[in-house]
Amino acid sequence: MGTKPLGYWSCDYTITLITDIAETWGDNLERLTEPDALWLISRIAHEAWMQHEADVPPSVEAEEVVNRLYELSLTQKQALLKAIANS
Repeated sequence: MGTKPLGYWSCDYTITLITDIAETWGDNLERLTEPDALWLISRIAHEAWMQHEADVPPSVEAEEVVNRLYELSLTQKQALLKAIANS
């Protein structure tokens, strides 16, 4: 799935979960399936949002995007995920 190793993204290999992920799906996540990737992205994003120190609700604009996601094909949703993740 990925082309860069977990370390490139600052994942800390001293954390057992990170080494377990690398062992399970490969250091470049090459064995991670698309369905698992999408599920993990959604769960990790939710956890990160819940832990964020700002502790603010999503903006009206962000909620509008969520309410309009039906307008996007799967390919466009994936493209938007990449754009947001790399912003």
